[in-house]
Amino acid sequence: MRGALPLVIVALLWELAPRSGLVDPVLLPPLSRTLAAGVALVRSGALLGHLWASLWRVGAGYLLAVVVAVPAGIGLGLSRRLEGYVSPVLALLRPIAPPAWVPLAILWFGIGDAPAVFIVFVGTIQAVLLGVASAARSLDRRLVQAALTLGASRRQALWLVALPSLAPAILGQLRVGLALAWMCVMAAEMVAVRRGLGYLLIEARNLFQTERVLLCMLVIGALGLGLDYLLRMLEGKLLRWQQGLGADELLAPGAGDQDLSR
Repeated sequence: MRGALPLVIVALLWELAPRSGLVDPVLLPPLSRTLAAGVALVRSGALLGHLWASLWRVGAGYLLAVVVAVPAGIGLGLSRRLEGYVSPVLALLRPIAPPAWVPLAILWFGIGDAPAVFIVFVGTIQAVLLGVASAARSLDRRLVQAALTLGASRRQALWLVALPSLAPAILGQLRVGLALAWMCVMAAEMVAVRRGLGYLLIEARNLFQTERVLLCMLVIGALGLGLDYLLRMLEGKLLRWQQGLGADELLAPGAGDQDLSR
């Protein structure tokens, strides 16, 4: 309920500002008009088609990036020799923004889903890989050494000690990568495809249909929020052992005594 309160305030301001004349309704239509445009698109079936196209491209590019970036990031973080070979390549590619790959993606794959999936993959893999590698470098090696001392094999130390220790950082990077995937697919769909939320947004911009532009932004934000919520639920189930007292609970009077009594 506390999270919904700011959204309600923003919705009220959005509705009242154009109607009171504080903002030009042409540039910022009321929320009710934006939602009415969304209802019309849903009834025509156009919105669902664009929505599914964007979801498929984000899912394909994001999953490919995760499958490659997570094991590669762990390997880079745990192996100094491998990091020495790969770091110059990553440093060379890091400043290149994902939209800069769009012309090359169109030349390689043409117009359609393939260039959009490629842009999502390129834009997501570096962030996830570097984040996972940084977490692996900060891994407490004493935990792994203790497991080896107690008779664990290297494979057992990796799967039973290193990976559980890295799980919180990996899941956090997956959430960051998902947000980047949506940014990348919007950039790709504005030039490389003929269907998707990005294409619908740029087409509405060209036709000066501000309601549809705002509607696309709302849908993208809602999708990102929903997918991030699913990842947070997954994180909560996989990392139950990490849950503890929050900051509010720690600062509450008698919190330490209650925790000790447990």
